[in-house]
Amino acid sequence: MKRLLMISLVVLLLAGCSGGLIRPRVEKGIRDALPEYIGPAKEYTVSADGSTTAMMKGLIERLHIEGRDVQIDPNLVLGHISVVMDEVRYHPSTHELESVRSTAFQATISEAAVNRYVEQMQRSDADSQPPPSLHVKLEPGSVLVEFVPKVAGIDVLVSVAGRPVIADGDKVNFQADKASAAHLPVPSYVVNKLLDSANPILDMSVMRFPVTLQDIIVKKGAVVIKGNAQFKPVSTEQ
Repeated sequence: MKRLLMISLVVLLLAGCSGGLIRPRVEKGIRDALPEYIGPAKEYTVSADGSTTAMMKGLIERLHIEGRDVQIDPNLVLGHISVVMDEVRYHPSTHELESVRSTAFQATISEAAVNRYVEQMQRSDADSQPPPSLHVKLEPGSVLVEFVPKVAGIDVLVSVAGRPVIADGDKVNFQADKASAAHLPVPSYVVNKLLDSANPILDMSVMRFPVTLQDIIVKKGAVVIKGNAQFKPVSTEQ
């Protein structure tokens, strides 16, 4: 009886040690692979939730990824991202990610990053003739776009107030609600036509994993986008 009890205790201790090594190993393996599968970042943190027994069998109940200053494209840096993956299954021996039940994605992009992106995209489009000196300003619940075209040889400040809208599931367009030129009202449909070349103000199709946007929240100096994502298989082997 004592021998059986001792064997049971040894098995439990070994299982506890193995489980204790599994979690940090999985977290580190995924964290090290994220620059390839999402993009370079200033910092990534990974947290794996669930029982160690399940992890030893290849199941993570929930995987939470946080990233700071993530460069998903040469022209676009996300100030912060959060990826939450439920029921993550991976092969216990090869450590390859096999399936994920669902993935929620959220990103915060600063006003400065949006303006850099719009400027760089306009420069890279040889056929585009965007409004000159275009600048995007983010306010709570609204977007203000200003540009200075020449009218009869004179610079005229055009201010457009509007909102971001989701286009094609993975892009963010600017839609004008009201506009003024030199403080005089201008029909919004005229300005929307002029701003066609500036859209999208964000294009998430450049991400290395598909994202379907569901919501946009505009704050002062930043925009938050939310949606679902599909993650490519990633090895946790180290």
